[in-house]
Amino acid sequence: MKVTEENFIPLLCRKHEKALEYCMLRYGGLVKAVVHRYLGSLPQYEEECQNDVFFAVWNHIDAYDPERNPFANWIAGVARLKALDCKRKYASRMLETSWEAMEETGQPVIQAEFSAELQAVEEEFSEETQQILACLKPKDRELFLRLYIEEENMEEVSQSTGLAKPVIYNRLSRGKKRIRSLFSANRERSPRL
Repeated sequence: MKVTEENFIPLLCRKHEKALEYCMLRYGGLVKAVVHRYLGSLPQYEEECQNDVFFAVWNHIDAYDPERNPFANWIAGVARLKALDCKRKYASRMLETSWEAMEETGQPVIQAEFSAELQAVEEEFSEETQQILACLKPKDRELFLRLYIEEENMEEVSQSTGLAKPVIYNRLSRGKKRIRSLFSANRERSPRL
């Protein structure tokens, strides 16, 4: 059976290996571009991340809904999420490695290299986080930052803000709904790839 644009998704759902090969050939360039955009500062991990993307497509093709998005948009979203996961994973490893290398060699130059890369990664996350949270009111934005970014516990935040826990949970819930609605609206308006 010949794999085509029209039949590769149903074949992927049935775990047809030729359909995965077709997907890799047809959408490999897009996946590579998305991964490179997020892992440009960590090029040694790009190929591994691309493999993770296609592995995720293989395992979770049933999550794809053609009514919501074209396949190109869906796989680009998968690639983005995998690249961000990879960046987080290796950014923490870079920091650990830099400390170990400094302890073993006593060379602060290695520390400086890793610190510069890690700082670039953190700045990119920070910019993305600020863009996402920009739609919230300042007080709600502060709650998100303290609970999800700075990882403070609910008790501390409740005491320092004077807000009861149910009020905080309510604000977080409304904030999450707002973020979801804005991003799903943006996804629907974005041009097809």
